[in-house]
Amino acid sequence: MQRKRMAALLLAGLLVLSGCAAAGNDETNKNTPEINPRAESANKDTSKVRLYYSYKGDRLLAGETRSIEVPVSQKREQAVIQALIDGPSADRSELVGLFWDGVSLVSVENNEDILFVTLSEEFITTDPETSALENVSVGDLKQLAIYSIVDTITEMGTYSRVQINIQRKNGSQGIMRSEAGFAGEDKALDALPWNGDIILTPERTLAEALDSYSKKDWAELYNYTAYTNIDGTVKPDSDDFSAALGETSTNVLDAFQTMGVNVSSDGQSATVFLNYTIKTRSGDIQRTMKPVVMVRENELWKVSYSSIVNVLINVG
Repeated sequence: MQRKRMAALLLAGLLVLSGCAAAGNDETNKNTPEINPRAESANKDTSKVRLYYSYKGDRLLAGETRSIEVPVSQKREQAVIQALIDGPSADRSELVGLFWDGVSLVSVENNEDILFVTLSEEFITTDPETSALENVSVGDLKQLAIYSIVDTITEMGTYSRVQINIQRKNGSQGIMRSEAGFAGEDKALDALPWNGDIILTPERTLAEALDSYSKKDWAELYNYTAYTNIDGTVKPDSDDFSAALGETSTNVLDAFQTMGVNVSSDGQSATVFLNYTIKTRSGDIQRTMKPVVMVRENELWKVSYSSIVNVLINVG
């Protein structure tokens, strides 16, 4: 009986000690800060931006929409310009980066509605590899690189102009027009506004496609033609496409002018109204205005094949 009483007292003591230890652990847990397993991501914001790169190495800009991670200690524009310098995503084969090895971003500052961007001296003291230029001169490439920054930044909606500076031995100074690939009087380049003339909008894409037709460059026109029409039909292969256009090779596109554009609510198609004059193979001159359907494929505007047939093939 005595043994049972002692065992009960011992068990009670153990339970009391266990409770104290648990209470102590609870108190310790309350005073221990929680560790965020994603602390690095918590120090970053994400910004969705349309970045402009060269289209196929030509003197044209086309955009890629991308989510850019921005450290909280960094300006959003700084992260965006760095993404331009780094180049397009690997799966965007039609886009070509405009900056070369050695060129870096030094700083980004602002004054009211002007963003001041300072690039490293390599932008004016070095040139890219010849193979990277493709269809443009070094001067054209540098000018296009500058406009890739200008158009990307101004479309973000905060700044109306961008001033490009160069980090020289005496500090950050404005880039000269000749250093930036611009013709005319060689003076410091002014802050630049948005330039839509070199962006592949629906109207500009149609103009490039029609220019390819005038040159009888069927391969280039094929590149500007959408793979899928609005109705789901697809364009023929390149050989059949060239054969169909070859039958109209005596047609001469005398003049054309885009009269306006209507973009669909989802942004994936557009109608450009085209006023054009064509001298057909039968000798007739046709002057007419027709709607041209444009399709957006992988963020790039293309001419629908049905419109190619309607405007260029089924004439004369």
